[in-house]
Amino acid sequence: MSIFKVSLKEHLAKHQLWLESHGAKGQRFSAAGANFEKAELSGANLHKANLSGANLSEVNLSNANLSEATLFGAKLSGANLNEADLSNALLSGVELQDASLQNAVLTEALLCEANLNNANLSSANLHKANLSLGIPEFVKAKNIQALLIGNAIPFVNVNQTNLKEANLSGANLSEANLDFANLSEANLSGANLSKAKLFAVNLSRANLSGANLDGADLFRLQALGTDFSSANLTDACIEEWIIDCDTKFDDVVCDSIYLKHILRSIPDYILRRYCDRRPFNPKATFAQGDFVKLLSKGNISSELEKHGSEILQEQILIEELHQIFEQLSERYSQRYAHASECDRIAILKLEIRYQAQDNLAFRERLLEVINSPSPVLTELLQNNSFVTVSPEIIVTFL
Repeated sequence: MSIFKVSLKEHLAKHQLWLESHGAKGQRFSAAGANFEKAELSGANLHKANLSGANLSEVNLSNANLSEATLFGAKLSGANLNEADLSNALLSGVELQDASLQNAVLTEALLCEANLNNANLSSANLHKANLSLGIPEFVKAKNIQALLIGNAIPFVNVNQTNLKEANLSGANLSEANLDFANLSEANLSGANLSKAKLFAVNLSRANLSGANLDGADLFRLQALGTDFSSANLTDACIEEWIIDCDTKFDDVVCDSIYLKHILRSIPDYILRRYCDRRPFNPKATFAQGDFVKLLSKGNISSELEKHGSEILQEQILIEELHQIFEQLSERYSQRYAHASECDRIAILKLEIRYQAQDNLAFRERLLEVINSPSPVLTELLQNNSFVTVSPEIIVTFL
């Protein structure tokens, strides 16, 4: 046995004693900057070990215990971490490209600015893991708030976490923070992303078929050519997301959706509170296919790439107005069967005002769409089941 292997075995034994004695005996395994390239460490107990900056390229760490270990900037490219325990590990800036982490446990792990390009994380557990920028959440929140009001303070010396082409199929990313991460062309089929934070994430050409995005934050998400087939988007927030005609929504599940965030204060952003739910009635849900209908109505192909959210807002408004006209027609078809056009306009005015007062987002949408030429809106106002009105008359209602 080589001196290196004997030394490594002795250090692991001392570390085990250090753990068992709660630091009273033995010695913590500390090998910052050391070279362990291609070493055999499968099943090793490196709980709370310090391996910052170490070269662990192509190391076999399958089934190893690296929970709470410090691995800042470590090189783990091509490493075997299958079924390893990396829960609560500090992995910021780590190089994990082409590494295999199948069934690995990364719960609450810190992976800010890590490079996971082409890594295999299938069925890995990343519950509450942080794969966002390496800055405090409140600082990021302040920057995002400034960005939204046009006074952005640029982030300084930060890099996005790279998960391009990574295999995360079946992975548990529930409540994980992936803000600003690059997940382009990643495989997230069947992944659990419920309540995950995905602000400004690049998911273009990614596979999210069958993924669970229940309650996820998709604010400014880029999803060009992304496959959401059979995914669950219920209660997700899609404010300013970017989609195109190649984005797939076949058989998508969506009982309700949120169109905006509540951003009154920093905690509102950090906690990701949403508003402007659709359907508006909190007890109502979309019928199967309703959400996709909103996305597919009209000529939205090339425009969705740049104005996906704006077009969705218009389609939401058209649906809202259509529903208002239908309800009024049904409600007053017998009682006001012979009502004059002026009477029907007066009834419509009361209904529009009621909706606008009860739902400020509806009022904003209505004004925005009326102020922009919209043949779809004009067609609805001229040809509906209740009364013919012009956009100019609708404006006077507000």
